[in-house]
Amino acid sequence: MKTSIIRGWQSLKEQTYILILLFIYRLLWGYFMYGFVREAVVSVLLRYPDHNAGGSGMARLLFYIEGQHSLTSDPDVQRWLCLLLGLTLLRLLISPFIRAGLLHELHQERSGERGLFFFPGMKKHGLSVLIFSLVEWLLALLPVYWFAPKIYTLLLSSLMDYKLLLNGVPYILAWCAYVYVIRLLLLYMQFGYTAGTGMFSSLLIALRCLLTAIGVSLVMGAGGLLLLVIYALGVFYFPGLPALLIRQLLPLPSTLLKLWGIAAQYDLWRSKAFPQ
Repeated sequence: MKTSIIRGWQSLKEQTYILILLFIYRLLWGYFMYGFVREAVVSVLLRYPDHNAGGSGMARLLFYIEGQHSLTSDPDVQRWLCLLLGLTLLRLLISPFIRAGLLHELHQERSGERGLFFFPGMKKHGLSVLIFSLVEWLLALLPVYWFAPKIYTLLLSSLMDYKLLLNGVPYILAWCAYVYVIRLLLLYMQFGYTAGTGMFSSLLIALRCLLTAIGVSLVMGAGGLLLLVIYALGVFYFPGLPALLIRQLLPLPSTLLKLWGIAAQYDLWRSKAFPQ
């Protein structure tokens, strides 16, 4: 695991331009989402009953009923929902092409090639990786059919008592663990498919080294958690303009950790697929 993380970092140093491109992409995306939240969400939240001002459970219930009615009758709400859906679909469609470019870059880098292979990789493997993503989304949504009615019942019951929401935590955690494993297995299958070595043989590799792969993810996840703690402390102790600057720079280390994690997983896969 340690070797894969170190080699992943070495690979990442050869892909600095991808890090810069993705940082700019996430920065622009965050700007547009900030504008959406400011225009659409904040105005709704300002109408939420204030508990300190005497907002009761009945007031919250009326707020939810009004919101449900607006979803079907208010054209402004429907327009914002369509915009949100469109942005979400756009993000979901772009992400597989970004991953395809990154995987192609990793293959070329480990073959000893040097150059800008990110955009040719998007063109070469983009549609294939998109199909993998569609399979991932489908598999991720399958359990929702089973536990969604239970969560919906809990949401209705929690309108009067928020503590009832804790009963839904085990379902959410189990679903997150399931989605994580599916995503990890499909990532290894994408390694094999884009390399031409076969996706099912890569699936077997993923199953054999699943614990090591999870360990790599936990290390990268710990780095992401540390970033959130640093961000929270920075906002708390340096509010105002410094907090805004920290928020704008946060996508850079966050993107670095994500790329590092994929590169480390790739090295782990390659060490098993092409043993020395």
